[in-house]
Amino acid sequence: MLILSFNSYKGGACRTTTCYNTLPYLANELGATSHQPILVFDVDLDSMGLTSLLCGKIAQGEPMMYSAKHLFIEDDYGVNANIRDGLYPVEQEEYFKNYKKVGNFLGLEDDGSVLFCPADPNADTISDRQFQTYASNPPLRTLLHALKDMQKEDQPKAVIFDCASGVQQTTLSILSSIDCAVMCMRPTTQFRIGTRDYLLNKIPKRLRNFRMEHKRRVILLPTSVSPMNIPESDPNYLEARKRLVRFRNEAFKSIEYDIVGDIQDEIGRGSALGYVLDDSMIHSDGDDDVYGIPEIERFKWTEAELLYKIDDALTEQEKRLKTRYQLLAEIICKG
Repeated sequence: MLILSFNSYKGGACRTTTCYNTLPYLANELGATSHQPILVFDVDLDSMGLTSLLCGKIAQGEPMMYSAKHLFIEDDYGVNANIRDGLYPVEQEEYFKNYKKVGNFLGLEDDGSVLFCPADPNADTISDRQFQTYASNPPLRTLLHALKDMQKEDQPKAVIFDCASGVQQTTLSILSSIDCAVMCMRPTTQFRIGTRDYLLNKIPKRLRNFRMEHKRRVILLPTSVSPMNIPESDPNYLEARKRLVRFRNEAFKSIEYDIVGDIQDEIGRGSALGYVLDDSMIHSDGDDDVYGIPEIERFKWTEAELLYKIDDALTEQEKRLKTRYQLLAEIICKG
């Protein structure tokens, strides 16, 4: 059972969009089915982006489903108390039925292959302060242990979290429990400096008390990478191209040396960072113009719409965007 999170040191890194667009490819790579689904949790309690994308608000009178608020803050169902007492999950079907089926919504044939737990279907935001008891009473880790204790043929294929940004309590608790994190960052100076500091200083210090036998894997993912396709008819084509090339080279070198190099040097010196860095997504796939997740003008800030576009309606660049999400899923699963 893969335990995966999507993270970023600050908001605006396309973290939720990346999670959303990668889910169908992860489901296919892992062979998810209704019997062995992927469980997806929105734990960005302050903005609930994935909840908005996958289910919005639940209508009044509709049966209550599991939510991050119910499971990890108020525990309205008593799920975690029952798990600690060895009483739950009882039967796999009984447990899974309390999640929202979103497989069809993601373009998958098996509607139950991806099950979703919203942040809170009946609220706009939840204060992270409500999560402060998490560190001393970690219901999520209790839940993960219970799922791992299920028969292997009954376990979910993966448990996936769309986290809040930075060092919020929810995020820190999840980072202490995962196998792999996808660290999203735009290739701007602000994101490069912030991500480097986050990976070298913020996470290791906060996770010092959560040492595990295996190190967590962090996949560094540049997002919204500027394309190089300036129309030759553009009167400023040469100058614009030069500026883009200069920016791309600067960003790539900064990621390669200032982030990857520094962190690998730290690990090489025996530093107990608590994770190892995977830089697969900062390398191109045979095209020097492509690394990370490229920015496509038509889907800028609305990248989630990509799922609804059939390939015949996409340009070659837009099809490439889909292949990058697929590649990310393959890298996650191969690790």
